[in-house]
Amino acid sequence: MASDSPYRISATDRSGLIVIVETLFMSWMIIVGLIRLYMRIAINGPVQIDDLALFVGSGLGVAHVGTTMDAVNHGLGRPQHENSASSLKRAGEGLYAANLLFLAAHGASKISICLLLKRLGRQDKYLLSSKILLGMVVAWTIASFLAIALSCHPEYLLNQSAMAQKCGNLNLAWKTITAFDVITEVLSFGLSIFLVWGIQMRWKEKATVVFAFGTRMPTIILIILRQAYLNDALYHPDPSLLLSKATIATAVLIHCGLMVSTVPCLKPFVIAFNTGWGQGVTNSYGENSYFTPTGKSGSTNHSRVYTTNTGDANEDDAIEGGRDSQESQHSRQLIIHQTQEWTVQEEYEMQVRNRI
Repeated sequence: MASDSPYRISATDRSGLIVIVETLFMSWMIIVGLIRLYMRIAINGPVQIDDLALFVGSGLGVAHVGTTMDAVNHGLGRPQHENSASSLKRAGEGLYAANLLFLAAHGASKISICLLLKRLGRQDKYLLSSKILLGMVVAWTIASFLAIALSCHPEYLLNQSAMAQKCGNLNLAWKTITAFDVITEVLSFGLSIFLVWGIQMRWKEKATVVFAFGTRMPTIILIILRQAYLNDALYHPDPSLLLSKATIATAVLIHCGLMVSTVPCLKPFVIAFNTGWGQGVTNSYGENSYFTPTGKSGSTNHSRVYTTNTGDANEDDAIEGGRDSQESQHSRQLIIHQTQEWTVQEEYEMQVRNRI
Protein backbone atom coordinates (compact mmCIF):
# COMPACT_ATOMS: atom_id res chain seq x y z
CA MET A 1 0.00 0.00 0.00
CA ALA A 2 1.38 3.36 -0.96
CA SER A 3 2.04 5.83 1.80
CA ASP A 4 0.24 9.17 1.92
CA SER A 5 3.47 10.91 2.88
CA PRO A 6 5.31 12.60 0.00
CA TYR A 7 8.62 11.44 1.48
CA ARG A 8 9.50 7.78 2.03
CA ILE A 9 12.52 5.79 3.16
CA SER A 10 13.18 2.54 1.32
CA ALA A 11 15.73 0.90 -0.91
CA THR A 12 14.20 2.61 -3.92
CA ASP A 13 13.16 5.90 -2.35
CA ARG A 14 15.50 7.92 -0.16
CA SER A 15 13.67 11.23 -0.33
CA GLY A 16 12.55 10.97 3.29
CA LEU A 17 16.09 10.28 4.50
CA ILE A 18 17.39 13.34 2.67
CA VAL A 19 14.72 15.54 4.23
CA ILE A 20 15.40 14.23 7.75
CA VAL A 21 19.16 14.70 7.54
CA GLU A 22 18.93 18.15 5.97
CA THR A 23 16.46 19.56 8.47
CA LEU A 24 18.00 17.89 11.53
CA PHE A 25 21.55 19.06 10.90
CA MET A 26 20.36 22.49 9.81
CA SER A 27 18.55 22.87 13.15
CA TRP A 28 21.69 21.98 15.08
CA MET A 29 23.75 24.35 12.95
CA ILE A 30 21.36 27.24 13.63
CA ILE A 31 21.46 26.57 17.39
CA VAL A 32 25.28 26.59 17.41
CA GLY A 33 25.30 29.77 15.34
CA LEU A 34 22.96 31.47 17.80
CA ILE A 35 25.21 30.39 20.67
CA ARG A 36 28.16 32.02 18.95
CA LEU A 37 26.17 35.19 18.34
CA TYR A 38 25.12 35.31 21.99
CA MET A 39 28.71 34.84 23.16
CA ARG A 40 29.93 37.66 20.96
CA ILE A 41 27.18 40.01 22.12
CA ALA A 42 27.07 39.16 25.83
CA ILE A 43 30.37 37.53 26.83
CA ASN A 44 33.47 38.14 24.73
CA GLY A 45 32.42 40.50 21.94
CA PRO A 46 32.35 42.44 19.76
CA VAL A 47 31.44 40.57 16.59
CA GLN A 48 34.54 40.14 14.44
CA ILE A 49 35.02 39.54 10.74
CA ASP A 50 35.46 35.79 11.27
CA ASP A 51 32.06 35.72 12.99
CA LEU A 52 30.49 37.56 10.07
CA ALA A 53 31.98 35.05 7.63
CA LEU A 54 30.45 32.20 9.61
CA PHE A 55 27.06 33.89 9.85
CA VAL A 56 27.08 34.39 6.07
CA GLY A 57 27.97 30.72 5.67
CA SER A 58 25.10 29.76 7.99
CA GLY A 59 22.67 31.74 5.87
CA LEU A 60 23.98 30.03 2.74
CA GLY A 61 23.60 26.69 4.52
CA VAL A 62 19.93 27.38 5.18
CA ALA A 63 19.47 28.36 1.52
CA HIS A 64 21.19 25.09 0.55
CA VAL A 65 18.53 23.17 2.47
CA GLY A 66 15.78 25.04 0.64
CA THR A 67 17.17 24.25 -2.81
CA THR A 68 17.77 20.61 -1.87
CA MET A 69 14.19 20.29 -0.65
CA ASP A 70 13.00 21.68 -3.97
CA ALA A 71 15.08 19.07 -5.81
CA VAL A 72 13.65 16.31 -3.59
CA ASN A 73 10.10 17.49 -4.25
CA HIS A 74 10.73 17.06 -7.98
CA GLY A 75 12.31 13.61 -7.92
CA LEU A 76 15.77 13.65 -6.32
CA GLY A 77 16.20 10.49 -4.26
CA ARG A 78 13.66 8.48 -6.28
CA PRO A 79 14.16 6.11 -9.25
CA GLN A 80 14.34 7.86 -12.57
CA HIS A 81 11.44 5.92 -14.10
CA GLU A 82 9.09 7.35 -11.46
CA ASN A 83 9.79 10.93 -12.55
CA SER A 84 8.78 12.76 -15.69
CA ALA A 85 11.32 14.54 -17.85
CA SER A 86 10.07 17.94 -16.70
CA SER A 87 10.34 16.91 -13.03
CA LEU A 88 13.90 15.66 -13.50
CA LYS A 89 14.80 18.91 -15.21
CA ARG A 90 13.43 20.89 -12.26
CA ALA A 91 15.17 18.56 -9.80
CA GLY A 92 18.43 19.06 -11.69
CA GLU A 93 18.07 22.82 -11.38
CA GLY A 94 17.53 22.50 -7.64
CA LEU A 95 20.54 20.20 -7.30
CA TYR A 96 22.65 22.60 -9.37
CA ALA A 97 21.79 25.50 -7.04
CA ALA A 98 22.34 23.30 -3.98
CA ASN A 99 25.84 22.38 -5.17
CA LEU A 100 26.80 26.02 -5.65
CA LEU A 101 25.39 27.00 -2.25
CA PHE A 102 27.26 24.10 -0.68
CA LEU A 103 30.57 25.32 -2.05
CA ALA A 104 29.88 28.89 -0.96
CA ALA A 105 28.80 27.91 2.58
CA HIS A 106 31.59 25.37 3.02
CA GLY A 107 34.10 27.92 1.79
CA ALA A 108 32.70 30.52 4.21
CA SER A 109 33.22 28.19 7.17
CA LYS A 110 36.82 27.56 6.09
CA ILE A 111 37.41 31.30 5.60
CA SER A 112 36.01 31.93 9.08
CA ILE A 113 38.58 29.59 10.63
CA CYS A 114 41.40 31.19 8.63
CA LEU A 115 40.35 34.68 9.72
CA LEU A 116 40.19 33.58 13.35
CA LEU A 117 43.66 32.03 13.16
CA LYS A 118 45.00 35.15 11.49
CA ARG A 119 43.49 37.40 14.17
CA LEU A 120 45.01 35.45 17.05
CA GLY A 121 48.62 35.48 15.87
CA ARG A 122 51.30 38.16 16.10
CA GLN A 123 54.57 36.71 14.85
CA ASP A 124 55.58 37.87 11.38
CA LYS A 125 56.12 34.36 10.00
CA TYR A 126 52.84 33.19 11.44
CA LEU A 127 50.92 36.16 10.04
CA LEU A 128 52.46 35.57 6.61
CA SER A 129 51.47 31.89 6.75
CA SER A 130 47.93 32.73 7.81
CA LYS A 131 47.56 35.25 4.98
CA ILE A 132 48.79 32.70 2.45
CA LEU A 133 46.35 30.09 3.73
CA LEU A 134 43.50 32.60 3.70
CA GLY A 135 44.32 33.48 0.11
CA MET A 136 44.37 29.79 -0.83
CA VAL A 137 40.96 29.17 0.74
CA VAL A 138 39.40 32.22 -0.91
CA ALA A 139 40.87 31.20 -4.27
CA TRP A 140 39.65 27.62 -3.76
CA THR A 141 36.14 28.81 -2.97
CA ILE A 142 35.90 31.06 -6.03
CA ALA A 143 37.51 28.54 -8.39
CA SER A 144 35.32 25.69 -7.12
CA PHE A 145 32.18 27.77 -7.51
CA LEU A 146 33.07 28.69 -11.09
CA ALA A 147 34.18 25.16 -12.00
CA ILE A 148 30.88 23.56 -10.96
CA ALA A 149 28.83 26.42 -12.37
CA LEU A 150 30.44 26.02 -15.81
CA SER A 151 30.99 22.23 -15.93
CA CYS A 152 27.40 21.17 -16.50
CA HIS A 153 24.10 22.80 -17.33
CA PRO A 154 21.38 22.22 -14.69
CA GLU A 155 19.02 20.36 -17.02
CA TYR A 156 21.64 17.65 -17.66
CA LEU A 157 22.51 16.79 -14.05
CA LEU A 158 19.86 14.05 -13.68
CA ASN A 159 19.78 12.99 -17.31
CA GLN A 160 22.23 10.10 -17.65
CA SER A 161 22.60 10.11 -21.44
CA ALA A 162 22.89 13.89 -21.71
CA MET A 163 25.31 14.09 -18.77
CA ALA A 164 27.73 11.65 -20.38
CA GLN A 165 27.82 13.81 -23.51
CA LYS A 166 27.55 17.33 -22.09
CA CYS A 167 29.16 17.04 -18.64
CA GLY A 168 32.18 14.83 -19.20
CA ASN A 169 34.45 16.99 -17.01
CA LEU A 170 32.08 17.24 -14.03
CA ASN A 171 33.54 14.35 -12.05
CA LEU A 172 37.09 15.55 -12.72
CA ALA A 173 36.12 18.97 -11.41
CA TRP A 174 34.68 17.48 -8.22
CA LYS A 175 37.79 15.34 -7.67
CA THR A 176 40.05 18.37 -8.02
CA ILE A 177 37.85 20.38 -5.66
CA THR A 178 37.91 17.55 -3.12
CA ALA A 179 41.70 17.22 -3.26
CA PHE A 180 42.29 20.91 -2.52
CA ASP A 181 39.54 20.86 0.08
CA VAL A 182 41.42 18.20 2.04
CA ILE A 183 44.72 20.02 1.59
CA THR A 184 43.38 23.29 2.99
CA GLU A 185 41.84 21.49 5.98
CA VAL A 186 45.19 19.88 6.82
CA LEU A 187 47.00 23.21 6.40
CA SER A 188 44.55 25.01 8.71
CA PHE A 189 45.14 22.37 11.37
CA GLY A 190 48.89 22.75 10.92
CA LEU A 191 48.54 26.51 11.30
CA SER A 192 46.82 26.03 14.66
CA ILE A 193 49.84 24.02 15.81
CA PHE A 194 52.14 26.79 14.55
CA LEU A 195 50.04 29.27 16.53
CA VAL A 196 50.86 27.73 19.93
CA TRP A 197 54.20 26.09 19.13
CA GLY A 198 56.40 28.99 20.18
CA ILE A 199 54.26 30.18 23.09
CA GLN A 200 55.54 29.55 26.62
CA MET A 201 52.55 27.79 28.12
CA ARG A 202 51.72 24.41 29.54
CA TRP A 203 51.30 21.53 27.11
CA LYS A 204 47.81 20.96 28.46
CA GLU A 205 46.72 24.41 27.29
CA LYS A 206 48.49 23.92 23.95
CA ALA A 207 46.71 20.61 23.45
CA THR A 208 43.39 22.24 24.29
CA VAL A 209 43.86 24.91 21.62
CA VAL A 210 45.01 22.41 18.99
CA PHE A 211 42.08 20.15 19.84
CA ALA A 212 39.66 23.06 19.46
CA PHE A 213 40.84 23.78 15.92
CA GLY A 214 41.34 20.07 15.24
CA THR A 215 37.63 19.38 15.55
CA ARG A 216 37.44 20.21 11.85
CA MET A 217 39.68 17.27 10.95
CA PRO A 218 36.85 14.67 10.95
CA THR A 219 35.26 16.66 8.14
CA ILE A 220 38.02 15.26 5.92
CA ILE A 221 36.36 11.87 6.27
CA LEU A 222 33.06 13.38 5.13
CA ILE A 223 34.78 15.13 2.20
CA ILE A 224 36.31 11.88 0.96
CA LEU A 225 33.11 9.89 1.58
CA ARG A 226 31.07 12.42 -0.37
CA GLN A 227 33.46 12.17 -3.31
CA ALA A 228 33.25 8.36 -3.23
CA TYR A 229 29.46 8.58 -3.49
CA LEU A 230 29.77 11.06 -6.37
CA ASN A 231 32.08 8.69 -8.23
CA ASP A 232 29.42 5.98 -8.05
CA ALA A 233 26.45 8.22 -8.88
CA LEU A 234 27.68 10.45 -11.68
CA TYR A 235 27.03 8.96 -15.14
CA HIS A 236 25.04 6.12 -13.51
CA PRO A 237 21.89 4.97 -15.39
CA ASP A 238 19.79 6.11 -12.42
CA PRO A 239 21.54 9.25 -11.07
CA SER A 240 18.43 10.66 -9.36
CA LEU A 241 18.43 7.72 -6.92
CA LEU A 242 22.19 7.18 -6.56
CA LEU A 243 22.91 10.85 -5.91
CA SER A 244 20.88 10.62 -2.70
CA LYS A 245 23.91 9.27 -0.80
CA ALA A 246 26.11 12.11 -2.03
CA THR A 247 23.34 14.59 -1.14
CA ILE A 248 23.14 13.24 2.42
CA ALA A 249 26.92 13.36 2.81
CA THR A 250 26.89 16.93 1.51
CA ALA A 251 24.27 17.94 4.09
CA VAL A 252 26.26 16.44 6.97
CA LEU A 253 29.49 18.01 5.71
CA ILE A 254 28.17 21.53 5.24
CA HIS A 255 26.37 21.76 8.59
CA CYS A 256 29.06 19.98 10.62
CA GLY A 257 31.69 22.22 9.03
CA LEU A 258 29.77 25.30 10.12
CA MET A 259 29.21 23.94 13.63
CA VAL A 260 32.80 22.92 14.36
CA SER A 261 33.99 26.33 13.15
CA THR A 262 32.44 27.72 16.34
CA VAL A 263 34.25 25.35 18.72
CA PRO A 264 37.45 27.47 19.00
CA CYS A 265 35.30 30.46 19.96
CA LEU A 266 33.60 28.78 22.89
CA LYS A 267 34.61 30.36 26.18
CA PRO A 268 36.48 27.38 27.71
CA PHE A 269 38.76 27.24 24.70
CA VAL A 270 39.23 30.99 24.62
CA ILE A 271 40.27 30.99 28.30
CA ALA A 272 42.66 28.11 27.75
CA PHE A 273 44.29 29.85 24.79
CA ASN A 274 44.33 33.39 26.15
CA THR A 275 47.73 33.22 27.84
CA GLY A 276 48.99 36.60 26.72
CA TRP A 277 51.62 35.09 24.42
CA GLY A 278 54.07 34.49 27.28
CA GLN A 279 53.41 37.79 29.04
CA GLY A 280 51.47 36.29 31.98
CA VAL A 281 47.74 36.78 32.44
CA THR A 282 44.97 35.91 34.85
CA ASN A 283 43.37 32.49 34.83
CA SER A 284 40.59 30.62 36.53
CA TYR A 285 42.57 29.42 39.54
CA GLY A 286 41.76 32.49 41.58
CA GLU A 287 41.39 36.24 41.54
CA ASN A 288 45.10 36.83 42.16
CA SER A 289 46.37 33.92 40.09
CA TYR A 290 48.40 34.29 36.94
CA PHE A 291 50.30 32.29 34.34
CA THR A 292 54.04 32.61 34.54
CA PRO A 293 56.02 32.77 31.30
CA THR A 294 56.56 29.01 31.54
CA GLY A 295 52.85 28.39 31.67
CA LYS A 296 52.87 27.37 35.37
CA SER A 297 50.20 28.87 37.54
CA GLY A 298 51.09 30.91 40.58
CA SER A 299 49.76 33.73 42.70
CA THR A 300 50.83 37.09 43.98
CA ASN A 301 51.28 35.55 47.44
CA HIS A 302 53.61 32.79 46.27
CA SER A 303 57.16 32.99 47.57
CA ARG A 304 58.63 31.97 44.22
CA VAL A 305 59.07 34.96 41.92
CA TYR A 306 59.85 34.87 38.22
CA THR A 307 61.70 37.58 36.34
CA THR A 308 62.39 37.85 32.65
CA ASN A 309 65.73 38.68 31.09
CA THR A 310 65.04 41.07 28.21
CA GLY A 311 68.17 39.96 26.38
CA ASP A 312 67.69 36.22 26.12
CA ALA A 313 64.18 35.80 27.60
CA ASN A 314 65.43 33.22 30.13
CA GLU A 315 63.94 33.01 33.60
CA ASP A 316 66.08 33.82 36.68
CA ASP A 317 66.26 31.33 39.51
CA ALA A 318 63.54 31.64 42.14
CA ILE A 319 64.59 33.36 45.36
CA GLU A 320 63.26 32.09 48.66
CA GLY A 321 62.45 34.71 51.33
CA GLY A 322 63.32 34.37 55.00
CA ARG A 323 66.83 32.89 54.85
CA ASP A 324 68.53 35.95 56.22
CA SER A 325 68.00 39.69 56.29
CA GLN A 326 69.93 40.34 53.09
CA GLU A 327 68.07 37.70 51.10
CA SER A 328 64.80 38.81 52.65
CA GLN A 329 65.42 42.42 51.60
CA HIS A 330 66.40 41.31 48.12
CA SER A 331 63.25 39.15 47.91
CA ARG A 332 61.07 42.08 48.94
CA GLN A 333 62.63 44.18 46.20
CA LEU A 334 61.77 41.50 43.67
CA ILE A 335 58.24 41.28 44.97
CA ILE A 336 57.80 45.02 44.46
CA HIS A 337 59.16 44.62 40.96
CA GLN A 338 56.73 41.78 40.36
CA THR A 339 53.84 43.99 41.44
CA GLN A 340 54.89 46.59 38.91
CA GLU A 341 55.06 43.93 36.21
CA TRP A 342 51.63 42.69 37.19
CA THR A 343 50.13 46.11 36.52
CA VAL A 344 51.56 46.11 33.01
CA GLN A 345 50.44 42.54 32.43
CA GLU A 346 46.89 43.32 33.55
CA GLU A 347 46.65 46.14 31.01
CA TYR A 348 48.04 43.83 28.33
CA GLU A 349 45.46 41.22 29.21
CA MET A 350 42.64 43.70 28.64
CA GLN A 351 43.99 44.46 25.17
CA VAL A 352 44.25 40.75 24.31
CA ARG A 353 40.71 40.07 25.47
CA ASN A 354 39.48 42.82 23.16
CA ARG A 355 41.14 41.06 20.23
CA ILE A 356 39.65 37.65 21.01
